[in-house]
Amino acid sequence: MKIAIIGRGAIGTLYGQLFEKGHQDVVFLVDADRKKRYEANPLICNGKPVDFQYETQTDPVDLLFISTKYSGLPSAIEQAKDSIDAHTIIVSALNGIVSEEELRKAFPKNKVIRTIVQGMDSTYLHNQCTYKVVGELLFGADEKDQMEACQCLEQLYTSCQIPHRWVEDIVKEQWNKLMLNCGINQTCAAYYTTYGGIKVDGPLQDIYMKAMLEVKAVANAQNIPITDADVQHWFDVMEPLSNEGMPSMRQDIIAHRKTELALFSGTVVPIAKKLGIQTPVLEDLARRIRAIEAAF
Repeated sequence: MKIAIIGRGAIGTLYGQLFEKGHQDVVFLVDADRKKRYEANPLICNGKPVDFQYETQTDPVDLLFISTKYSGLPSAIEQAKDSIDAHTIIVSALNGIVSEEELRKAFPKNKVIRTIVQGMDSTYLHNQCTYKVVGELLFGADEKDQMEACQCLEQLYTSCQIPHRWVEDIVKEQWNKLMLNCGINQTCAAYYTTYGGIKVDGPLQDIYMKAMLEVKAVANAQNIPITDADVQHWFDVMEPLSNEGMPSMRQDIIAHRKTELALFSGTVVPIAKKLGIQTPVLEDLARRIRAIEAAF
């Protein structure tokens, strides 16, 4: 397959390499300034230079894989317009539960498949990417006409030896991942810590847990069946991750970049208010992160 990736950060770099190892035709779509800068300064991944192909546009691709920050989604949509056609499958590796709807509005003729990236410890800072754990891709159809596209993705991920699961209830799984992100991303960002700081018993782990339980309550109120077992599962997923690793929001704080707060507490708290559910931990984390951003 011909694959275009938009977003050469921790996730884009990881999957760009995996697709290339699977002998796919991979190109990163970038603007002219980034193309010049990337070609002049090779990316280093796990200590070795990576020679990706960069283009400002390309012939229509089979798969468009978007791995930008949420703030970069509008520009990614503009960047993609001349490099896709009606047959192109679109996958969003963005956090949260809203990017697929925005992509479907922008590209109504395309199959946009709900996808979750989870379990990896990929970190991108200062033109260097490191990871030990690849994690997995979860995807699924929330409309009947997406089944053929899901079959294509199943074949692609299998051929590239990318860990993946085709799940029946992808909307539930997206809320499950949102629950994790509201806990791990926001706690690490608000309290300047890494995965190691969350894995040990103590106040930060308590905040991480309480934030997830608030998201669970909001999901359950909408008949989304998040369970206590789902909460515990994230502790199991965290255990093999590098203690020095950190989620994307913590990486943004270090780099003085605007975070994806809008996708986490910024999404869940307004829904909770409409449902009459109290979310004091999520609201406190949001206040702390906004204060940090205001000091940039």
